[in-house]
Amino acid sequence: MSTHLRFYWHLLIRRMPVMAFLVVVTAAAGLFFAAGLPTTYVSQARLLVQGQSISEDLATSTVQIEALEEVQLLREQVLTRANMIEIATRLNVFEDLANMTPTQVYDNMRRATTVNTQGGATRRGGGSPVLLTFEFTAREAQIAADVLNEYVTQVLAASVRLRTGQAGETLSFFEQEVQRLGDALERRSTLITEFQRENADALPDDQDFRLQRQSLLQERLAAAERERRELIDTRERTIQIFETGTQPQVNLPPDQQLLQELEAELSEMLLVFSETSTRVQILQRRIDRLEERIALQAAGTTGTEETPPETEESEPIDPLLALQLAEIDTRIEALDNAVVQTEQELETLNDAIARSPLNAIQQQRLERDYENVQLQFENARRALAQASIGERLEVGGRGQRITLLEPPVVPSRPASPNRRLFAVGSVGAGLALALAFFVLMELLNRSVRRPTELVKALGVTPFATLPNIETAGSRLLRRSFMLVKLAVLVIGVPAALWAVNEFYMPLDQLSERLLTRFGLA
Repeated sequence: MSTHLRFYWHLLIRRMPVMAFLVVVTAAAGLFFAAGLPTTYVSQARLLVQGQSISEDLATSTVQIEALEEVQLLREQVLTRANMIEIATRLNVFEDLANMTPTQVYDNMRRATTVNTQGGATRRGGGSPVLLTFEFTAREAQIAADVLNEYVTQVLAASVRLRTGQAGETLSFFEQEVQRLGDALERRSTLITEFQRENADALPDDQDFRLQRQSLLQERLAAAERERRELIDTRERTIQIFETGTQPQVNLPPDQQLLQELEAELSEMLLVFSETSTRVQILQRRIDRLEERIALQAAGTTGTEETPPETEESEPIDPLLALQLAEIDTRIEALDNAVVQTEQELETLNDAIARSPLNAIQQQRLERDYENVQLQFENARRALAQASIGERLEVGGRGQRITLLEPPVVPSRPASPNRRLFAVGSVGAGLALALAFFVLMELLNRSVRRPTELVKALGVTPFATLPNIETAGSRLLRRSFMLVKLAVLVIGVPAALWAVNEFYMPLDQLSERLLTRFGLA
């Protein structure tokens, strides 16, 4: 075991210059890189999304947007390309801002800005409160705080604009909707009124009355036709009776029949009472008035009726026959007039009855449209009341809002770089690289260097092995070469890195460019 350790110790001593070179180069590169990194400061601000201060059972906001959705929307509005370039230009965030393109400014601002969201839920009323954290990294502490102040101010202002704007737009929309539906309701009411006025004779509400009236008129018309035929038959019989010389016993005019009855009654009363009796005098006056009326009717009939031309063979008409015929003709004419009026009214009524079903359909359509618009109008009025309450909630700041928990502060110490960590890490990386070199060389070396390897390679056991005998000159040459290599490692490598950093390009920019070229950044 000691032989193996001694062998590897000699190999370590022999390869020590290369391993030291790797350690020194890696450590020096890390130290120079850490020294060349610019100092950065990080400022932080935290905002909290709170629910509305009034219970939703009493008043509900019309801005139906989830807290997480609102935070994401506000973040996208603030972190727009134009806004970030404007902030960087106004606050002079970068040193070489004049030499940077807008795209580079925007990319650097995006890399320097960190936004984290915690909590929230996808459904309303559930989950934890939403916490929004902004961080900004800048070359100066004051710049980091100023940029975060801009972010926070814009987020709070955008939140107020978003919620009050949506609430105001909702209120304006329902105000216009109520006005529009009110006008539509008025127009439909006017249409119904005009329709009922134009079709007042054929409205469906009076259909039952028209049907009853139609039946009544039809019955009246049939009765008038029957009576007219009876009167015509009576007239013909009366003429036949007078032509045969027989006095008619029936079908006298009502007034003449009543006159005969009164005269008979007067004769009977004179048998019992005197002519000065009150009952006799009253009955006599009735008879006198009835005779006057019959005389007037006879005079009017003879005056208005055309006398048929008499021929040589015609005979004078009996006055009583003429009176009876005149009475019958008068009644027939009255019936004819009544039939004409009844037929005209029945025709008008039939037309109204025929139009009533169509009017009923049209009126139902108009009323249905009116009811639909009225329902929409009532719904819009209720929504308008809710929108008014929601708008007052948002304007008064009692709805869901974003509050500032931790305002941005000017950091007192830089956040990066951690040069001590870089130094320790670069030395550790150099040691790991040297160890990897040692192991790799040992794995790749297949030459025979020990007696055990000779036995394993040849399959024979030698009597003895002679080591390489080093002379004094070769030993001096080897040690001198080792000292030169150490000097190169200790002095040359740092000097070369310093020269690259000073005369060519800073190491941080060079490393960033190399990483970008190889697609690692």
